[in-house]
Amino acid sequence: MDKKKLQLSFWAFLALVFTGACLVMLLGAHKSKNGLKAGTKGRRTVAAKKSFPPPVPSLAPPAAPEGRSGQQRAGAIDEVRLTRLHPTPANMKKLFALLDTDKDTAVLSEALNTLGVLAQHGVDSEKASKLLARKALDKDFPSRGEALLVTAILEKDKALPVISAFLQGGGNKTQENVAMLGWASRALGMIATPQSVPIIEKLLCETSDPDVRGHSFAALAKAGTPEAFSILEKQAQTSAGKNQAYSAAALSESKDPKISRWIAGAIQDGTLGKEAVAMLAMMPAAPDIFGKVLSGLGPAKQLDILKQIAPGLQGNPDRQKLALALAPLVYSADAKVQAEAITMMGNSGGKKVAGIIKPFLSSEDPEVRKDAFFSYMKFTAADNYKYLFDFLDDQDPQTRRMAIFMIGKFYGASDRGALEQAAQSEDTFIKDKARQYLSSLN
Repeated sequence: MDKKKLQLSFWAFLALVFTGACLVMLLGAHKSKNGLKAGTKGRRTVAAKKSFPPPVPSLAPPAAPEGRSGQQRAGAIDEVRLTRLHPTPANMKKLFALLDTDKDTAVLSEALNTLGVLAQHGVDSEKASKLLARKALDKDFPSRGEALLVTAILEKDKALPVISAFLQGGGNKTQENVAMLGWASRALGMIATPQSVPIIEKLLCETSDPDVRGHSFAALAKAGTPEAFSILEKQAQTSAGKNQAYSAAALSESKDPKISRWIAGAIQDGTLGKEAVAMLAMMPAAPDIFGKVLSGLGPAKQLDILKQIAPGLQGNPDRQKLALALAPLVYSADAKVQAEAITMMGNSGGKKVAGIIKPFLSSEDPEVRKDAFFSYMKFTAADNYKYLFDFLDDQDPQTRRMAIFMIGKFYGASDRGALEQAAQSEDTFIKDKARQYLSSLN
């Protein structure tokens, strides 16, 4: 077999398996890597609180078991990796023996991954599947959750009975059990077929952990059946906090117009809370959802929803598209709505958005002009910084001082006249900065 092809296949397989691999240190203790960056009132730059599905935490591997040094562990892992280059029954037999005897979770993880790769290439695949199922159900096997995940990747629907058995007696709320439910939710996500929906629904009844439920909601959305979306809609209607946010995010994956209308109505009437609205702002459907929702509301409700969207905007990879969908609000007759929309546009990035903000730099409303300045300022570059000189006489001290500060990043010899005029400013900060810049030109 071509070694390069085998290695490529391995990395493709490993990418799937690694989705769950870090959970071994207990999913219940998980903290999202994408934490909230505190925004500041006025010049709001916010990042998303969390993402959907919940991210897998990056955790250091556990220490090597007693009696095995770090160097010995590394050697054992290297030996396992070498078997990938020689996909033979003999090497598969070595992996079977290792999984029955070793207790080092780092080595076991490597062995399970490698077993999956070799099985995908037809090496003793039936025996491998049976062993994986047995290990997944063995409560004394330290990597049983990962064994379940590999089983799901290899067997798809055939792994559903194994997952059902894995979930038996899972009602207690110990950290270990929450971790096992986490593995089950990810395994179901690897399958996500109509046949998996009843098991996912059962899993949701087994746990209140929001991250396990989040991955279960994602699996339902991936399954995509009317039954799956019915479960998600019920969850979004009756839950709150993370649970509602994750279920609403999963529900937004539906292409059914009825569900889209329900989401829009639930935002408008407040059924979906602030956390859910922020999460929806991160989803691919956000431009369509919020473009329609906001267009038919009064200023007070528009302002309220804009503020709820703000935390999720930075988490949307297509945030410029969302901002453009909200662009009509920058022309609102309500000054507060207009200012909020302009601020949001500035946080989204993109030249198209900058072009929409620019006309408001000359607004007669001082608050709108200030919001436009701080939003447009984020697009300032060497080819457009000259507008900053127009703000050196602005009535707002924060605005004019930020303007002279930003000029310091771009000024050149062609700005000597404007800087000489700024050096006569009554604002000491501007005067000192202008003289500093002139001195450097001399």
